Amino acid sequence: MQNSYDNQENLAGQNSCCASGNLEYAGFWVRMAAYMIDSVVVFAGLLIVRLIFAGISLAGGGAITGADILFHYSLKDIILYALKVLYFIAFTYLTGTTLGKKAMNLRVVAKNPEEKLTLVNVVYRETVGRFLCSLPVNIGYIVAGIDSEKRGFHDMLCDTRVVYQKKIKVWKVQMEESGIRELKKTENTQSSVVEKPGKPVYNGYHLVDNRPEKETDSNAAVNENASEKDT
Repeated sequence: MQNSYDNQENLAGQNSCCASGNLEYAGFWVRMAAYMIDSVVVFAGLLIVRLIFAGISLAGGGAITGADILFHYSLKDIILYALKVLYFIAFTYLTGTTLGKKAMNLRVVAKNPEEKLTLVNVVYRETVGRFLCSLPVNIGYIVAGIDSEKRGFHDMLCDTRVVYQKKIKVWKVQMEESGIRELKKTENTQSSVVEKPGKPVYNGYHLVDNRPEKETDSNAAVNENASEKDT
């Protein structure tokens, strides 16, 4: 019972960023940046696997791992592809995001953000969907830059969306509210400043107040008339 409650609570927390009317779709460039980060992570992980295969080849097992078993793909190629796809499937299904998307504060959601992504849908998205996106010249990814909901072919195929997480919006709101508070604080400080009149100054005829420049200018005509009478 406790585990079921925790899972429901975690799902609610994950989808709180995606309530209806509160979605902010991620565009082409930020998604490309996330994918580049994921590509670096996958490359680093597969590099270890490649080194293992290199050791097997040196040990005399290259005939097994290098022989074509599916069209022109060898066992090595199939394993490397399976591990790459597994990275995207596992992270997207379990957490709704990958390391790259998490770094860019993105999340993959279903059409109805309150529903959890299904495993079949995620597998379909990360295999067939991405294959279609790569044909030709990655047109399936480029489409995300012009679609109203920023969807690529794999999103359209599986009815998914990539959105910003809520904490980005919260951060923006906090920054705006902080700016408003600072502005009000500045206005209150400025309104509390009172100009004190200076000491009387002798102008050659009589003592006058050393008032601010604006007030002095406004009384210039009065002082001039007074000086003419004294003369």
